Amino acid sequence: MPFPPARKAIVDAIEVGKAARPVMARAAQRIGDLVLSADFKQRRRAIVALMTAGVYAICIVILFYGGERGIFDPGWTGVLALACGSVVTAFYAAIRSGFNLRFSAPSLALPQAICAQTLVAAAYMIAGPAHPSMLALAAMVIVFGMFEMRTRYVWLLMRYTLVLMGAVMVWCALHDPLTYPPEVEVIHYAILATVLPAISSLSAQLRAMRERLQKQKAELETALEKIRRVATLDELTGLPNRRHMRELLAEHIARFDRGGPAFAVALADLDHFKSINDRFGHAVGDDVLTGFADRARAHLRTTDIVGRWGGEEFVIILAGSPPADLDSGMERMRRSLRDTPVCADVPEIRLTFSAGVTPYREGESIDDVIERADKALYDAKHAGRDRSVSR
Repeated sequence: MPFPPARKAIVDAIEVGKAARPVMARAAQRIGDLVLSADFKQRRRAIVALMTAGVYAICIVILFYGGERGIFDPGWTGVLALACGSVVTAFYAAIRSGFNLRFSAPSLALPQAICAQTLVAAAYMIAGPAHPSMLALAAMVIVFGMFEMRTRYVWLLMRYTLVLMGAVMVWCALHDPLTYPPEVEVIHYAILATVLPAISSLSAQLRAMRERLQKQKAELETALEKIRRVATLDELTGLPNRRHMRELLAEHIARFDRGGPAFAVALADLDHFKSINDRFGHAVGDDVLTGFADRARAHLRTTDIVGRWGGEEFVIILAGSPPADLDSGMERMRRSLRDTPVCADVPEIRLTFSAGVTPYREGESIDDVIERADKALYDAKHAGRDRSVSR
């Protein structure tokens, strides 16, 4: 068991480590933003470019190893290694600087793949007896491209690769038939011409699957949004429905119980709405309900929430309202309804409403505060309508 001073030193070291973690995390974030960019899409492209750089780095090591062992043509090894380094540096710089954003395909996948296949073809020419291994690199470039490029670009890259590698194989077979026997080169090309179209076909299938999944995802999100709207919004007025208003009331109560702001609840009922339906029809009645909802949204504060409780009844949550201001929003709505028609087709309709307003009191349930607002609404109706009564 360590002595107390040693134990204290260990505890202090742990605390210092904990304190240093946020600093180290921020430093790592800054370095990542500097190297990779803070933009998500550009960051992903830079990561892919650096992964490609890693592959190039391995190939450069192999080139120097083969040149030193006399397997590769030592005269061209350094040139090809320099070309590899220059290509990967140029593409990383284009992505990191944002130059790639000028193009319709900012990933620059097709230009990178064409450069890579050109370098593979050059490596095939200087690889000597190890040249068959370069065919795997040609296939690998197509595989990389299938995840980044459109299908038609993959097919274009495949054709470019087959034409280029065919020309290189013919040239090598003519100039160095001992290292590149023509009959063997025919087999190599036949294998390449079989494998690359298969990979390209697989790429087309994968892209089609991705597009179907993206379409299905978009359709699912649209369906979920429709379900959410049906579950939370009134179909006619677009206001929160009764179920959602109860959820919002529960949230306000929970916030109040945690020391949040006070709020009040108003229960509003349109006066003589049944007579409007009977006289002008339900279509006009629907327009009246929609018009009232629009006025409520326009004249209440942005912090207030109005929802349809049922029929011609509406519940309004007046957030943070002190007792003296409970009726101010109601009166703004009432003046607006008096001044302008609520239904354009029947301009003679002048809508009024009665409301019962009450502040929420600590420890109450939703039903308690709604019941008290309903009693205040009853008082407003019996006092002559077109007014608000507070309890």
